[in-house]
Amino acid sequence: MTRLGRDTYRRKLERTLSQSLDEPMIGLISAVVGIQGGYDAPLSAVRDLPPEAIGAKLGSPYHIPLWSMETLVNELLATPKVRDQGIGRTRLLRTDLFASLRVLHNILVKLENAEDGIFLQSHDVFYEMGRIAQRQFPWQRGVANAPTLYRSMLLYGSGSAKEFFEESTGIPIADFVKVGAYLAGALGRCELIDRRRDLSAIGITPEMREAALTRFAIAHAEARGRAAQMRSKGRHTAYRPSILRDHPILAFGEGGKKLRAPISELITYRYTSGLYLDVVRGGGAVWTGIGNRFETYVRDYLEAMMAPYNVAGESLYGPKKARFRTPDVLISNGEQILFAVECKAKRMSFEARFADDPMIEDARGFDEMAKGIFQLWRFFAHARRGLTAPLSLDEDCQAVIVTADSWLTMARNQGEQVLAAAHRLADEDGYIDTVDRRDIAFCQIDDVEFALQHGTGDSFLTACRELASGEKKGWMLLVAHAADQDLERPYPFSERIEEFLPWFAPDVGKPD
Repeated sequence: MTRLGRDTYRRKLERTLSQSLDEPMIGLISAVVGIQGGYDAPLSAVRDLPPEAIGAKLGSPYHIPLWSMETLVNELLATPKVRDQGIGRTRLLRTDLFASLRVLHNILVKLENAEDGIFLQSHDVFYEMGRIAQRQFPWQRGVANAPTLYRSMLLYGSGSAKEFFEESTGIPIADFVKVGAYLAGALGRCELIDRRRDLSAIGITPEMREAALTRFAIAHAEARGRAAQMRSKGRHTAYRPSILRDHPILAFGEGGKKLRAPISELITYRYTSGLYLDVVRGGGAVWTGIGNRFETYVRDYLEAMMAPYNVAGESLYGPKKARFRTPDVLISNGEQILFAVECKAKRMSFEARFADDPMIEDARGFDEMAKGIFQLWRFFAHARRGLTAPLSLDEDCQAVIVTADSWLTMARNQGEQVLAAAHRLADEDGYIDTVDRRDIAFCQIDDVEFALQHGTGDSFLTACRELASGEKKGWMLLVAHAADQDLERPYPFSERIEEFLPWFAPDVGKPD
């Protein structure tokens, strides 16, 4: 695809968006998102909705993916408007028609395909596969679930992270999440909320409401300015920053009284995984605490779900003058260690997630992955030399790295570079032989949770071996793991959520 084709579709998209009014268009997008999610209330807002679009799922020609919706909202906000919109002979895009959104989506897809073609002229296809995975897979997993809520509270809503959040925002984190859950539920039903709505019935004062809204909401005019700035660089349209990740709610009208959420699921994201935005500036002590809690979470989760296997945490081994730590989690059959697991809690920067060359944009993050591989290899080398006694390793002991983010999801090129860095570290050590440098299974924690809730300890271990060195090497765990959809084991920590959120009920945020 030539640059001429890209420029043609870029101009067409900008021209169409320049002929639209933001608030009604946001209302249309919100309505279609709600309709696809199974709500009936927004049906009256769309005059030409075909029956096939109601509840349409990914793969249907009437379904518009949420990642495309997010891009369209950002492009809408970043696009300058024609002068005197709606006056005289100026044309306006109809915002009560599903056809309008389908036209915009079709233009966007053609633009993105043209940009893909240009990128692939000078880049390996596996770089593009990695970026597609980063954009689409999180939407397909979703965030409105107990594992994401509990894990987010544990990592970002406790310890020094909680202290930093509450000092910097002026609101208890449990109340911040309560406001977010309320807003996600109400705006998810396509309600137009008055900013001043009385929330005393759920124990939220006006001061607490406003403190929360400073993080959740942004004034429409400010959103336009920031979106234009964020998306001004020449990056691929699909991989430009999104204002909705920082502020998923747009405030319209005088004083920002009218609140609208184009995609209500991003409110849930903001008060769960998105809490890291609030604590990322907390310094080393905050992130050390997050890392320690992530290791504890992975160990506790595997211990709860891996029966009949034994799960143990990190321990010391070796002579007194040269002590070493085992990997973070060890899985055994009671006699020998079958799996050695390292845990990495570091989150990806936006640049690392979507850059043309992620390794350049966040070298420190990928270095952490290489360090984890080296630590596993060193443990295997020590075991071969008899230094880990009384710990005994199975000859096929599998190395696994569990991450809090999707660092190496479908990213073959980055994976190869990380392995090369790990080999350099192993060479410098001098005692790590080829036999010790075993293949690694990279697993994101979201996928570990899903695989074990829809499978068994044995099916999980088999999938990890396939990821590391089998026919499915380098795939996602969810793809390698043959999940039994008829089997759904309960999440083991659901009852613990109330330790962080005393007001929590399992059906919070769900449709009526």
